Order: sequence, then structure tokens, then C-alpha cells
Amino acid sequence: MTECNQQIRKLIDRISTSAQLAQSLALDDTSRLLAMVLLDLETKLHAIASDELRGYTRTVADVVEFRIPAVDTLVESEQNVERANLPVLG
Repeated sequence: MTECNQQIRKLIDRISTSAQLAQSLALDDTSRLLAMVLLDLETKLHAIASDELRGYTRTVADVVEFRIPAVDTLVESEQNVERANLPVLG
């Protein structure tokens, strides 16, 4: 393992601990953000290209049949927008 990969592994370990703490404190948004950071670091550690990850996630989405409405058909209630409960669109 290269020095850079060792440093990335250490960073992943520290962020994983922080993500678990955020989750235990019910800091949902923070937990999700840290999960995205971990995914980014793991892809760099394992040299996974963005297009490979995109293809994989699309395959998974097809298998579990996620349904995300088109942007022009999405209507959020004012209450959800005020609370910052915004939808995640990919």
C-alpha cells in the first residue's frame, strides 16, 4: 500500500468514527454528508472511476426500482421547503 493510500485509510477510519457518532446523536444530515465523504474516499482508495460508480449505482437503482420523479413534475409543500426537507435528485 502506498503512503498516500495509507493516509487515505487513516482518514477513512477517523471519518467513519465521526459518522457513527453523528448517527448516534441523530444528526441525520451530518451523517449523510459524512457517508458521501467516505464514499468519495473509498473510490479514490480503490481507484474506482466516476463513470464506473455511476454505472454501478444506476444498476443498483434499477434492481431495487427506485422511483425519482422528473424535476418538472416534482412539487414540494411549502412546509417541507421551510424545514429544508428538500428532495434528493440524481
